[in-house]
Amino acid sequence: MRYVQFGRTGARVSEVAYGTDNLGNPYGADEETSRQILGTVLDAGINHIDTADSYADGNSEKVIGKYLEDSGRRNEVFLTTKVRSRVGDGPNDVGASRYHILNGIDESLRRLRTDHVDLYLIHSFDRTTPVEETVRALDDVVRAGKAHYVGCSNWAAWQLAQALWISDVNNLARFECIQSEFNIVRPGLAVETIPLCIQEKVAVTAYSPMGSGFLTGKHSPSGAEPETKFGTRDAERGGSLKRKYFDEYRFEVVEKLRALSDESGQPMIRLALQWVRETPGVTSPIIGARRVDQIESTLDALSEDAPEGVMSMVREIAEEFAASTPVTYPPPVQAVQISTG
Repeated sequence: MRYVQFGRTGARVSEVAYGTDNLGNPYGADEETSRQILGTVLDAGINHIDTADSYADGNSEKVIGKYLEDSGRRNEVFLTTKVRSRVGDGPNDVGASRYHILNGIDESLRRLRTDHVDLYLIHSFDRTTPVEETVRALDDVVRAGKAHYVGCSNWAAWQLAQALWISDVNNLARFECIQSEFNIVRPGLAVETIPLCIQEKVAVTAYSPMGSGFLTGKHSPSGAEPETKFGTRDAERGGSLKRKYFDEYRFEVVEKLRALSDESGQPMIRLALQWVRETPGVTSPIIGARRVDQIESTLDALSEDAPEGVMSMVREIAEEFAASTPVTYPPPVQAVQISTG
């Protein structure tokens, strides 16, 4: 396993991270399987473990914490968790307010059975909370020794830039990382955010590098296997993954990658992961698995690199897709109604 510098910090992380939304999840891995996966990941040299307080209603953090305590491997891990998503029924059990952040870090540390995390991320942007309040609360988390570094996930470039400016002028702990979706058929992060991160030396961790399984070539326009994320689990979540990936443009990319894989003898998973990993400005893609054989298959794909000639063709496919896909813009920001009743 190769290790890379984590943004402008002195920390070094594995060139891939392991994302744990499947651990302790009824649609993912039970506790015993989760422990086997974590052991396999750490044995392979992956030292960056990514979780969140909302993954499996907190069970992901619990499974990780128990495993690291039982195995004595906490010091091997660059441990990331997140706060912002709803974790309860109360009015303050969601968001990026000082109230929720300071409560959230203590609850996460309790579940993780540790006195600190290495990276604490705001899971998504909160329009109801001033960014300065969020940045100051995270600064307090760092000063209290409960997190070494802080950052954000799923923020736009302008939102990240605002947070960096606030921390700069007020001498506060700054965002050292952004984590967002990034893959061959969802390349939007490279338009503004990655260039900003290169300039400001902010680490970029990319989730869904294989499009939640879409870029493995297992799916067809007519539907998906019920055991995959695009089947039963995606239906439970409202079908968001199908809406993001199932269109003619993206299926055309899959077929081109499949043909290139067959011709070159390089697995599609290797091509998709390597494209993300080799994108300038990306620190590491985040891989996931809900079975031991899945993580072993991914690790096998990472065991060697595809030749430069093959990757040149992958980049051509990605560039053609980015150039030909219709541009869609997000809806205008709507006013947020806050109930006081």
